[in-house]
Amino acid sequence: MISRSAIARLARTAGFLIGLLVLVTSVVTSVLAARDKQSTAQDHTLDLTLEQQTAAVRNYFEQSRAIAQVLANSPVFIDFYQAPGTNQEKIAAGGLLLERVNDTLAYLEQLYPGRVGEACFVDRDGTQIARVVGGYPTAAKDLRTHENQASYFAPTLAMGPARVYQTKAYQSPDTGHAVISNSILVTAYGHTGIVHFESNLDSFRMPATTGDRAASILDATTGRVFVDSRTATTMTGNADRTFEPLARAGRLKGITTLDGRRVAYQRMPAQLNNANDWYVAVSAPASAGGWTHGFSVWSLSLLLGALLTILVSGLSWRSHSRSVRRAASHDALTGLANREKFNERTRNALRGGRPAAALVINLQDFRTVNDVLGHRHGDLLLVQVAQRLTEAAPAGATVARIGADDFAVLLPGDDLVAARVTAERLLAALHHTFLIDDFHLDVEANAGLAAAPEHGTDAETLLRHADAALHLAREQASTVQQYDAAHDTGAENRLELLGDLRRAIGADDQLSLHYQPKVCLATGRVTGVEALIRWQHPRLGRMAPDRFIPMAESTSLIRPLTAHVLDIAVRQAKLWAERGTPIPIAVNLSTRCLLDPGFAGQVFGLLYRTGLPAALLKLEITESVAMADPDRALTVLRALHDAGISLSLDDFGTGHSSMAYLQRLPVDELKIDKSFVQAMADSRADEVLVRTAITLGHNLGLSVVAEGVEDEAAVGALRALGCDIAQGYHYARPMPPEEFDRWLAGYTESLTALATRN
Repeated sequence: MISRSAIARLARTAGFLIGLLVLVTSVVTSVLAARDKQSTAQDHTLDLTLEQQTAAVRNYFEQSRAIAQVLANSPVFIDFYQAPGTNQEKIAAGGLLLERVNDTLAYLEQLYPGRVGEACFVDRDGTQIARVVGGYPTAAKDLRTHENQASYFAPTLAMGPARVYQTKAYQSPDTGHAVISNSILVTAYGHTGIVHFESNLDSFRMPATTGDRAASILDATTGRVFVDSRTATTMTGNADRTFEPLARAGRLKGITTLDGRRVAYQRMPAQLNNANDWYVAVSAPASAGGWTHGFSVWSLSLLLGALLTILVSGLSWRSHSRSVRRAASHDALTGLANREKFNERTRNALRGGRPAAALVINLQDFRTVNDVLGHRHGDLLLVQVAQRLTEAAPAGATVARIGADDFAVLLPGDDLVAARVTAERLLAALHHTFLIDDFHLDVEANAGLAAAPEHGTDAETLLRHADAALHLAREQASTVQQYDAAHDTGAENRLELLGDLRRAIGADDQLSLHYQPKVCLATGRVTGVEALIRWQHPRLGRMAPDRFIPMAESTSLIRPLTAHVLDIAVRQAKLWAERGTPIPIAVNLSTRCLLDPGFAGQVFGLLYRTGLPAALLKLEITESVAMADPDRALTVLRALHDAGISLSLDDFGTGHSSMAYLQRLPVDELKIDKSFVQAMADSRADEVLVRTAITLGHNLGLSVVAEGVEDEAAVGALRALGCDIAQGYHYARPMPPEEFDRWLAGYTESLTALATRN
């Protein structure tokens, strides 16, 4: 018989084992749940990053197609075919005809530095009429005897007119770069030719990835890697077979695990009859997201009885939890505290009314580093900046990265004097040259300073006031500025409005365009409209443009805002054209647009996607915008004008441009500022200025527009002075498109009735 004590011992042992089993099961369940939750979150992050990368790749290749279409419409190729003589005779003769063809091909390199390899003009018989490499005319090749060496030749001839053929990636024999060829037919006077240029894949700057995520562009048929964000290199695929399974599977989109990395991928099928078929892939180490390989619930259940599993799983879970908590509170790129962690430590430092100071430091012209050298070098610079700030900061300070190129430093216990000394020391640490790969970079920075309790007693206010002081430092071109409420009227509202505007750009119902007609003074006909932005703020109601446009122009937000406005305007112009009322729409540009070498390509891509003829888009610039950086502005303006886009010089008379520079501007229209038009009835001097502007415009071959026309007397005076077009409230205020449609119908009917009576 089993004694009662033995039974009790067995019961206690069984209870212990059952408790142990429950404990282990609980731990395993928690680990699996935590890993599964983190895995799902990481998959979602990879998928969002993939969407961003795919959009950038698609835009890059669309821009190349748009550039090819613009080239094909250039009159220089048609003029070459129209000239008398055979191709060989015209090539041998050289002269202005051939020089213009070479100049047009060479201009691509000026417009897109580093992006274009070989560019050439080839007749269908294989005669290479003109050839440019790296922006310089080069000896032409005779393709007639080896057409198979030109991968674009036969497929382009088979494409038909107005279609761009893009090849698979290959290594250019001229430049050694990985490239794709973009080719399109030119037909004129019974001749057929091909305009072709190479796009360098290594000029494509993939959007920056953070942490250990990497982005790649692959050949969809082989899995070969052509662009890798980690190495910033191309044509690396010979030795990298990681993505071959994607090519074999041929799926359009998904997430999988390959060679220890979690990979989100999407296929970008080739355009009709094209050869460039791509995958875009974003990957991260499988361990970072909690993914395991061959590690199932069943294999875990086999270990339930082992105490070692409890310890290992518990330690692993604790370590994993610490990693998750750290990732939530620290910047993945630099390892510094993020904004949330910075605010948390600031709140702790301010408890009990203790003093503290906050610095916000911003790098000057950091965007230039990204634009010129690429995002990889920009990331490396940020890492080195973080290291220097950390090393130079005093003990007890917290250094954080709170924005793209914005850093914050918390100084517990410091007053304004001590904080300013620290700020100067931190900026001095950044003044020494940075070595990024083989590049020597000199970085300048500004700092804003706020202290508690003088400038705020809570974390959010202190950081916001330090940021306001930073803006003051930039405005006054000084290194360090402390917060001054006298210079910060409306600063809180301004920062809030900028955030609201950023969100409004992505919304469908806040930003809209109103259209004001421009009327021919000779005929009374509507010759076009100017698009003027309106913002219906969800809380503040209708916002006047002068409340938010200057704010956007002082930040990088003006670029997405301009792109948004252009998209709305171009689609509206396309809609009117499809209805049988083609009306040119004018859109205002800022300085930042003309200093962006990729802006022209973005406009070409928009026209290409919508199918709007370039003649129905007009872009308006001011004298001050054109004079900000004349050479760079001229490059962008010439590219736009050569594509058939009309350009207008707005607010004429308010700037400081020289006559020599005005003659260089490729503009078609001159707009006299409304201040002169409205004052000319009462001011002889303003009347003379308006008369002079009209005469000047006509002497330059430009159409002249008078803005701010508010009554019939102004119309009569302008007509007598020979002005071409009028715009103002005398005709109509800016209107939404539906209201403009009704106004135009009524105005046209009245004009027709008046003509009938006369």
